[in-house]
Amino acid sequence: MKMRPPKASSKSTTTNPTPIKKLSLSDFEIGKPLGKGKFGRVYLARQVQSKYIVALKVIFKEQLERYRMHHQLRREMEIQTSLNHPNVLHLYGWFHDDERIFLILEYAHRGELYKELQKYGHLSEKRAATVCNGRGGAG
Repeated sequence: MKMRPPKASSKSTTTNPTPIKKLSLSDFEIGKPLGKGKFGRVYLARQVQSKYIVALKVIFKEQLERYRMHHQLRREMEIQTSLNHPNVLHLYGWFHDDERIFLILEYAHRGELYKELQKYGHLSEKRAATVCNGRGGAG
């Protein structure tokens, strides 16, 4: 049985993505860490109500302000909400608290293409073509 994405997805316009339903961290069961970056961390998570598995990206507002990255985050959200490609993770929604912004992302069970590139240094021509055509499950 295929599960549906969380009902609390965000409705996005090209100028201002805004959440439809008020969500909070208590709507999710947080699992293992999947990665970390300059602005926060990504965790495996499950929405309590639907049991849907997602990646929950936690971004610290302090870091966004320090590096003045608000515009870049907004743009990332717009792109991930509107793009429909098998190798681009879909942004289902978002919410925030006083210190953090939480992005509810499609979970890439095969991992990131970036990690594959780090491991092998490059992709074969055949593998690159497969990934570009959207059949490669790279992220």
